[in-house]
Amino acid sequence: MTPTDATPYCAHQDANDSVILPVERVNKNPCTLSWSGLSYTVDVKKTAQCPDGKKTILADVTGRCTPGELTAVLGPSGSGKTTLLDILADRISSGTVHGDIALNGQTRDVKTFRAVASYVAQEDSLLGSFTVLETLHMAARLSLPNSVTHDAIVERVQTVIDEMGLRVCEHTLVGDIFRKGLSGGQKRRLSIAMELLSDPSILLLDEPTSGLDSASTHKVMQFVTRLCKEGKTVICTIHQPSSLVYDMFTNVGILTAGQTVYFGPRERIIPHFASLGYTCPQYRDPAEHFVSLANTDFEGHGDIVQLVTGYASSHVASRILDCITADPTSLHGVQTVELLPPSPLRQFNVLLHRNLLNNLRNPGIYWVRLAMYTVLSLMMGTMYLSSNAALVANDLVLLIVYANVFLVFMSIAVLPFFIEQRAIFLRERANNGLNVASYVAANFLGALPGIFVIALSSTLLVVYLAGLNSYGIFLLTVFLSLMAAEGLMHVLAACVPHFIVGMGLGAGIYGMFILCMGLFVPRPAIPSYWLWGHYLGFFSYGFEALMHNQFSGSDAADAKAVLAKYDMEHVDLGRDLAVLAANAVGFELLFACILYKFHTGRR
Repeated sequence: MTPTDATPYCAHQDANDSVILPVERVNKNPCTLSWSGLSYTVDVKKTAQCPDGKKTILADVTGRCTPGELTAVLGPSGSGKTTLLDILADRISSGTVHGDIALNGQTRDVKTFRAVASYVAQEDSLLGSFTVLETLHMAARLSLPNSVTHDAIVERVQTVIDEMGLRVCEHTLVGDIFRKGLSGGQKRRLSIAMELLSDPSILLLDEPTSGLDSASTHKVMQFVTRLCKEGKTVICTIHQPSSLVYDMFTNVGILTAGQTVYFGPRERIIPHFASLGYTCPQYRDPAEHFVSLANTDFEGHGDIVQLVTGYASSHVASRILDCITADPTSLHGVQTVELLPPSPLRQFNVLLHRNLLNNLRNPGIYWVRLAMYTVLSLMMGTMYLSSNAALVANDLVLLIVYANVFLVFMSIAVLPFFIEQRAIFLRERANNGLNVASYVAANFLGALPGIFVIALSSTLLVVYLAGLNSYGIFLLTVFLSLMAAEGLMHVLAACVPHFIVGMGLGAGIYGMFILCMGLFVPRPAIPSYWLWGHYLGFFSYGFEALMHNQFSGSDAADAKAVLAKYDMEHVDLGRDLAVLAANAVGFELLFACILYKFHTGRR
C-alpha cells in the first residue's frame, strides 16, 4: 500500500491538534512502549485477606519494549499477566489504575495508542463458514477508514496473508462443528493477521499459543518473531513456553501475585537469579524453572519476598528505569493521530452481507430448523387433513396452538450461535470501534429472509393440508411471532454467560408466556396478579390473531362457541399484528442498549 492510496482527513491543522490519519502512518512511526509504577486494585467484599475491601492485582510493575523486540510476560495462573496486557491496551473499565504508561517517552494518548496498536485476545473469535480470504477482506472493510480504496484493501489483505504464512490455506473455510477447516495454529495466525490489517506499530498478544501443540506453537511464534524483525513492538503473555520458543524472546518478564520477579533481557535472567541463590540446572528449561520458582500454588517455590526485592534492587531494574527516564529526550514523540473507523453505513453494508452469507452457509442457524419445521408441519397438516370429517372446531384449536407455539419455542435452538457471534462483536468493537446500531440493524435485516422462508414453508403445509382460513394472515402472524422470538433470543444472548443458561432461561420465559396466553385459562379467568404475563407475552397476540383468522368469519355454532370460550369474539387483528411487530422491534432496541452499555470489549 502506498501513501497515495489514502489521504488524511485533515491536512491543515495546528501542530497541537489531533490529526485523523488512515492506515499508512504506522511503518514510519516505530514506537517504544514503557510503563512504570503500574498498580491496579479492585473493590471486593471485605474479608480477612482484604480487610479494606481492596484487592491488589498488580503492584508497582515496570517494563519497556522497543521496536524490533519480542517481550514475553510469563507467570503462573492468576499472576496478573493478562491484566497487565489489558491495562496497556486500555481495556480496563473498572478498578483503579495507578502509574505511568508512555509511548516514545510521552504520556500515552489513548486515541493515538489505539491508532498505532492492535490487541489479539486469547480466544479465536471467528465465523466458521468463511474462508481465510473472505474473513480478512471483511475484517479490513470493517476496520480501515473509508478513504482506503478497494484496491488498497485487497493489497493489504494479500500482504498479511503472506506475513502470517496463510497462503496455503487462503481459500480454506475456517471451520466449525459442521465441517472441518483450519488447524488450531492456522486459526491463531488468522486472528493475528486480522489485527495486522491496520499495520500497527505495536502488537499485544494474550496467550498466542494457548491450546496449541508444540509444532503449532513454534510455527505461530516464528511468524510473530518475523513481525518483530519488520520493526514492530510485540508484547505477549505466555504461560509456559518451550525452550525453542523461549529462545525467540528478546525480553522476559515474570510476575507472581501481581509483583515483578524479573523484567529485562532474556540473556540476563540466568545470572540475575543465580545472584539471588537460584541457579538454573544445566539441562532444565529456564522458563519452566523460573516460573516454578514464582508459583506459590505448589511446594518448591522460591522466597517470593526475596525474589521481588532482589529484582527491585538489581542493576537490571535500574537500567530499565534509566532507559524510561531517558526516553523523552532520546526518542521522537508520536504525533497525535486517530485511526478513524469506517462510516456506520459502510459497516452496516459489510455486516449485512456477512450475516446473509453466514445464515445461508451455517446449517445450524436456519437450515436445521427449516428441515425440522417442514417435517413437523407436514405431520400436522396430514394429521388434520381437511377431508377428515371427524374433526370439529375444538380440534383445530390445538392445531393452531401447536403451529404457533412450537415454531416459536424452537427459536431457542439458535441461541448458541448468537452467543458465538457475541464474542466476535466484542472483538470487533474493542479493536475496530464497531458501530452498535449498524450491527443490530444488520442482524435484524439479515434474519428476515431465513425467518420468512421458515414461516412460508411451515404455514404452506399446515394451512393448505388442514384447510385453514386466510393463508396470508396465518403467514404474517407466524412470521412476526418468529421475529419477536428471534429478538428475545438476541436479548438473552447479550445477557447470559453461557448458552446453556440462556436456553434454560428462554424455556422458562416461554413457559410463562404460554401458560398466560389464554389457552389453559381464558383471559377473563386469569388472576389479576398474573395478567401482566398475558399482556407482556407475545404468544397471547399470536394466539388471538390465529384464532380470529380461523373462526371469526364462520357462522357455525361450534366456531362461535370456541371464540366465546376463549373470550375472542371481538379481537382487534390489526392491534395484535402491530403488537407482535412492536415486540420484534422492541427486543432489538433492548438488544442494542445492552450491547452499547455492557459489551464494550473492556473488562
